[in-house]
Amino acid sequence: MEVQTKPIFSMFLLFAGVILAFILYYYAYPMWVALGVRCALTDSLIKGFYQSGAFRSQWSVRGVCLFFCTLSVIVRSGSGQKTGWMQIVLPMAIGLALFFTAPLMGAGVVFVLFTLAGFIFYLIGAIALGRLYHSFDGNLPDYFDTFPQCEDLIENEDSVNIPMTYQYKGKRHRGYINVVSPQRGCMILGTPGSGKSYSIYGPFIRGMIQKGYSLCVYDYKAPDLTHRVLNELMDNYDSYKGPKPHMYVVNFDNPPYSHRFNPIHPRYLKDPVDSTEIAELILKNANRGSEKGEDFFSMSARCYVDLLIWFLKIYQGGRYCTFPHLIELMGQDYRNVFDVLEKFPELEVKRNTFADAMKDKAFEQLQGQIASARVPLNRFASKTLYWVLSGDDFSLDINNPDEPKIICIANNPRRQSVYGTTLALMMSQLFKEVNVPGKNHCGILIDELPTIYLKGLDNLIDTARSNKVAVVIGAQDKSQLVRDYDTKESDVIFNTVGNVFAGSVKGDTAEDLSRSFGKVDHPTYSLMQSDTNDQLTLDFELRDLLPPDKIEALSQGSFCGYVADTYKQKIHPKIFCGEVDAGAPPKSQECVPRLTDLTDEQMNTLVERNYQKIRQDVADFLQFELNNPDV
Repeated sequence: MEVQTKPIFSMFLLFAGVILAFILYYYAYPMWVALGVRCALTDSLIKGFYQSGAFRSQWSVRGVCLFFCTLSVIVRSGSGQKTGWMQIVLPMAIGLALFFTAPLMGAGVVFVLFTLAGFIFYLIGAIALGRLYHSFDGNLPDYFDTFPQCEDLIENEDSVNIPMTYQYKGKRHRGYINVVSPQRGCMILGTPGSGKSYSIYGPFIRGMIQKGYSLCVYDYKAPDLTHRVLNELMDNYDSYKGPKPHMYVVNFDNPPYSHRFNPIHPRYLKDPVDSTEIAELILKNANRGSEKGEDFFSMSARCYVDLLIWFLKIYQGGRYCTFPHLIELMGQDYRNVFDVLEKFPELEVKRNTFADAMKDKAFEQLQGQIASARVPLNRFASKTLYWVLSGDDFSLDINNPDEPKIICIANNPRRQSVYGTTLALMMSQLFKEVNVPGKNHCGILIDELPTIYLKGLDNLIDTARSNKVAVVIGAQDKSQLVRDYDTKESDVIFNTVGNVFAGSVKGDTAEDLSRSFGKVDHPTYSLMQSDTNDQLTLDFELRDLLPPDKIEALSQGSFCGYVADTYKQKIHPKIFCGEVDAGAPPKSQECVPRLTDLTDEQMNTLVERNYQKIRQDVADFLQFELNNPDV
C-alpha cells in the first residue's frame, strides 16, 4: 500500500498560512488602511467579519493556526533525521511566547513582527518534533514490545502460577504464567545470571509447597535452593492437610548438617537387572568427559561393579550392601575376591564374564579389566562420603501418602565429579520409587541437569505424568545436554517437556525456541522523497514472533516460553514473554539446622571410626570366607 504524504503536508501548511495571513490583515487592519493597503472588497469583507462576531476571539484563531501547523509537520517533516529535545522545546517555547503575546502589543508593526516571529520559531520547533517522530524506523522491532498474553489466573490443585508483566503496544500489562499441568515436564533454560534460581525455581518451590507437594530438589549451588525450601516450608507448613512432610538434607561437605542414606540399599535391588543398571550409572557418571561408546575394558568394568553389587546384596542378607563397602571391596586383591565369589552359585551368570580369564590364569588381562573399574572409583574413598553413604535415615519414596518427604540434595561445583556420581545414583533410584500409582503428587526439581547423568529421565517425563510426578529440569543451554547426554537422548528430553521457560540463551537454542513460537505479519514502511512528492509504502512480511536476537537480549529476570494446558483448562495464548514477578522472599529466614549435638571434634572422631569400621568390615568378611572354604 502506498501513501503520498507531500500533498497532505502542503495542504495542512497552506491552511496554516491562510489563517496566519488572515490574522495579520484582519487584526491589524487599521495599520494596513493607514498604509493604503485596502480596497472596496477587503473593506466589505472586514466589515462583514466584524459584524458577525465570528472572529472576535483572537486567541482561538491563533490556536487553530498552530494546530494546522503542527499537523502538517507530523504528517511530513523534511528528511526525518533524528534531533534533540532542546532543538524542539526552545524554539517552540519562544514561538508560543511571541505568538500569543502579540495581541498585547496593539495593532501596529510590533504586532505583525511578534506574530510572524512567533509563527516562524514555532514552525522550526514543530519541524524538529516531526523529525524526531519520523526518526523511528518501522523496519526495526521494539525490543520491549511483545504480543497479547494470558492475563487470567488459571489454577487447579497441581498448578504453579507465576505473576509477570509484559509490554504490548507501548503499555505495560499484568499477566500470569499458568503452569496448569506441571506433570507434563518443565524445562528452564538461561545463561549464568539470567535469574533462573530466583525468578523461576523460587516460585516453583513456593507454589508446589503451597499445593502440598512432596519434593526432591537437586541444589547444585548449595545451599541457595535448600534455604529457600526450608523457609517456604516453614511459611506454608499448614498447606499439607494430611501427614506433615519431614525434610531431609544430604550434604557431603558438612556431615553434621547432613542426613545419611544408602543408594544401593537391598530394598532397591529387587532383581539382578537392578544391579546392572546401577553399575552402568556409576561408571557413566564417574567417567564423565570420556569418549562416548564402550570398548572391552569399559564393559568389563561395568560387569565387575555389577557383580560386586549383587554379591553384597545377597551376602548375609545385604548387611554390607552400601556404597562405601562396594568401594572398599573393589580395592581388595581381585584374586581373593574371585575366590570368595566362586562360592556363590547365584553369581554364576554375572561371573561368567571373567570365567575364561580366571580359568586360563590370564591375570594381566583380568587386572586390566578390573583396573578400568578401580581407577575412576578410587576417588570416592572419602571419610565424609563414607559417613553419609553408609547410613539409612530415610527411604526414597518421597510421595508416600503416609510419610511424605522433602529432600534437598546438595552438590559442590568444585567436587562435582565425585559428588555427582552418588547423587545421580540416589536420584535414579528415587525415580523408580516415585513413579508408581496411588501416591501423592510430587515434584522433582533439578538445577543444572548437565552436571549429573540421570538414566531414565526421559522415560520418567514420558510416563510419570499419570502418577502425578512433576519434573522440573534446568540447564544453561541445549548444547550442554548434547555434550553430556547423547544427541538423541537430549533431543528426546528437549522435545518431551510441555512447559518451557527460557531466559537469555544463545545460538542454536535461541533459534530453536524462536521457531517454536511461530511467525506473525509485521508491517514495514519505506519512504521515497523527491522535490515534488513523497511516497510512503506500507507492506507486510512474515517475521518471527520472538526473533532469536530478541531472546538472546532478554534482561535478567525476563523469560519467554510456552506452557501446556489440559482438557478442562485451556490457555490462550500459551506463549509468554515478560518480566517475572518472583514475589517477596519468605518471611522465615532460617538456615539449615545442625543435626547433632556433637562438637566438631567429636563429629570428626565419629566419621573417622566409621571409615575405619567399613574398611575393617570388608577385610574381615573376605578373610572369614577365605579361611572357611566350606561355609
